[in-house]
Amino acid sequence: MNLQFRLPLALSLLAAATSLTADETASGDAFDLDPLVVTGTRTERIITETPVKTELLLHGDLDDYNIATLKDALKLVPTARFENDCQNCGLNQIQLLGLSTDYTAFLFDGAPLYSGLAKVYGADIFPSVFVDRIEVVKGGSSALYGPEAIAGVVNLITEEPRSDAFATNLSLESLKGGAEELEYSFSYDRAGESLSYTVYGMLQDRDGLDLTTDGFTELPEFENTVLGFQTWTKPVEDSSLSFSYQYMDQAHRGGDQLHLPEERARVAESLAHELHLAKVHWSQRLSSEIDYTLKASYIDIERRSYYGARGDLEQRAFEAAGNEGDVTEAFIVANQSAIDAVGRSVWGLTRNDVLYLDSQLNWRLDRHTLSAGLQYRFEDLKDGPLFGDPSQTTQDDFSNTSLFVQDQWLLGEKSELVYGGRLDRHDNVDGTIFSPRAALRHDLNDHLTLRGSWSTGFNAPGAFNEDRHIGVSGGEAIVLNNTVGLREERSQTFSAGAEWRPEASGDALILHSQLHYTTLQDSFDVDDSGELSGDEGIWLRVNGPDSKVLVWENNANWQINERLQLDAGLSYIRGRFDDPIERVTGLVTREFVKRPEWTGHLGLSYENQDFLDAHLFLSYTGSMIATGEDADIWRRTPSFLVADVGVSKTFGQALGDADLVLRAGIENLFDQRQKDLQDNGEDRDVTYLYGPAKPRSAYLSISALW
Repeated sequence: MNLQFRLPLALSLLAAATSLTADETASGDAFDLDPLVVTGTRTERIITETPVKTELLLHGDLDDYNIATLKDALKLVPTARFENDCQNCGLNQIQLLGLSTDYTAFLFDGAPLYSGLAKVYGADIFPSVFVDRIEVVKGGSSALYGPEAIAGVVNLITEEPRSDAFATNLSLESLKGGAEELEYSFSYDRAGESLSYTVYGMLQDRDGLDLTTDGFTELPEFENTVLGFQTWTKPVEDSSLSFSYQYMDQAHRGGDQLHLPEERARVAESLAHELHLAKVHWSQRLSSEIDYTLKASYIDIERRSYYGARGDLEQRAFEAAGNEGDVTEAFIVANQSAIDAVGRSVWGLTRNDVLYLDSQLNWRLDRHTLSAGLQYRFEDLKDGPLFGDPSQTTQDDFSNTSLFVQDQWLLGEKSELVYGGRLDRHDNVDGTIFSPRAALRHDLNDHLTLRGSWSTGFNAPGAFNEDRHIGVSGGEAIVLNNTVGLREERSQTFSAGAEWRPEASGDALILHSQLHYTTLQDSFDVDDSGELSGDEGIWLRVNGPDSKVLVWENNANWQINERLQLDAGLSYIRGRFDDPIERVTGLVTREFVKRPEWTGHLGLSYENQDFLDAHLFLSYTGSMIATGEDADIWRRTPSFLVADVGVSKTFGQALGDADLVLRAGIENLFDQRQKDLQDNGEDRDVTYLYGPAKPRSAYLSISALW
């Protein structure tokens, strides 16, 4: 969905970017202008003129649909999906162009937002409170952003405040089944001549939710605290220096008996993350032709994890006491302390650090804008027991050094070509990786724009994989190693599309259609049989079968009148492996699992400050294959149509100088969700999960804006 044509926010962006005077803006001369985007070319471009198609969500769009986190924002982006993969731990994935989280680069003002560790649960933990806009570029983007950018790039972007402001919000949501979610957020902006800054925070607290009768969660308990600030200053003329810091304290807990310590529950999966993210950004214009930027960011994450079942702990304690056979009830009753001690050994501690350095030089020369830059990323991970022998801690690290070049070439008044490439040296890959790309934009006339591109991407083995933290029989930890001769994953994406603004609509209607065809080679897979390694406790990352994905997106954005806007889309996604894969008994298929072939959306927003603002948003998810490998089951799922409705009312200056905003709504109105959840307690397959994660829920919120 392109929601970039919200006029008030678009105008505020452009007034600053093009130095419009107040009179010019008020007179309406700026209404023909569109917002600026940066992700597709790493340079500021008007969105309608960039050769690389960019999806843009403004902060106002997120407010309109009551969106507070990155995962919820993605429902506004065609082909982007959030998928829950575990009823206990909350493991999730973000799908873009039919590919999983591993193939998308997530950025914060152009720098990595995630580490390998944070990415596993990251869609849940990153709020939108500090985001001015979200830019999404689909297709291979490794030529600019390096590893992972195969399906595309999601860039969360902040902006220097233009005026002083303070906003606070309190929201309460009630979920069907008896769970509640509390959310509080605030942000304070201060705009000064020499120094501007933003301070923000967010608190989320959600109960665990059991949607069956077995007492085990389908939606884990969740807590998240976020605090951050960002500053901007201009030490010298034509320069900008910004610094940001963000702290997160986040925890998931699923299973049963959530009121007990993890060791005492029949099943518990518990994960707590503390994350510190610091970033500094310097930019300077040396002349009208030359400018440069320097960036540095550092991510530090500490994670405490517990994956355990009381039955396994009882058996291990029984065997450690010198007994043979199955544990007896008498032993369990008499040895609770010994069983608890075994449980403490299950706790894990993981430290993950990421250092990222980035530089870029831009040189505008006649019809060319030449860009070149160097980037360096170092990631280190230490993983071991939280309690117990520290000598069992393992360490893994890698570095990636890269050089990229790009030329934006204006071929004429109506055409532009962007081409370039990147060289990467990655510690986990032999040799140098070359990632080229090219994109072309041509305006057939003032109302019809054609775009085409060829892009490449790659993914290298990282320092973290979730499987290495899940115990196997007997409580031994899994070790995941790369097989000898492991090759990087490589991709090519061919894209072609058209954007049409019918002349009769006066640019109020935008129609867009885009095709993407991606070939993925040497996909990573995990051999967990022990046959290749010779040990069931040693799993090997191997190169699996190649695959191909075809995506066809169709979208319409219509500003029906000054109060009513319609956004609609329908997408087809077909992902197939070159060779069939046996998933479970009776299922041998080339089809991607948990990938619906049809998805769609329809959003209708109504704005009337004299009465009520309202929205309706429909999300369609087509049928797909879902499997439960532990339970050895599969099915082709039904389709889902999720309806969200909401209203809001603004009371101007209701609290002195502050505006008061009341919001109420229902999400998943028809309670569309999986109906065949397993109801057999600790024996259930927690990965047999598909469709909408949350049941029907109602929310009420109050906001104050100064």
